[in-house]
Amino acid sequence: SIYDPLVRYPRQPLYTVNRPNVTRVDNTFDEAIEDFTLEGTIPPEPAKLFAEAALMSDPVKATWNNLYQFNNCDPARVHVPTLVVAGDQDPYAPLHVQQELFLNLGRGCDRTWSILSNCDHAVHLLEGRKRLIKLISSFSLNGKQGEQGAV
Repeated sequence: SIYDPLVRYPRQPLYTVNRPNVTRVDNTFDEAIEDFTLEGTIPPEPAKLFAEAALMSDPVKATWNNLYQFNNCDPARVHVPTLVVAGDQDPYAPLHVQQELFLNLGRGCDRTWSILSNCDHAVHLLEGRKRLIKLISSFSLNGKQGEQGAV
């Protein structure tokens, strides 16, 4: 999660002079792999495979110019069943930030916060992916069962 109410992300200037308007940037291997550049986040081979797959599926780089918009999110306004998943080894999404997000979610709907042990930001690519899939499936199925019983 990039949501962190304690971080002030910089904003782009509203008006610029002599600055090119670039709306499309071609992706490269180095840019596709950049999420996994923190040492120990993911072994080199899965990172390489991820970057290759990312380039094949989306040759256009996602530009993250407006990170401040994530902090415009007001968790208290979320009133739908919500699953927050965190890896206890994730260097990008610290547990204290995920806790803040979870605790401030709107009331009145099911919400679950699950911390996967020995997992980091790339849990969906590594050994923890089966636990992640099971967690998501369980959350989805339990939510549907609850709806069927409601009158």
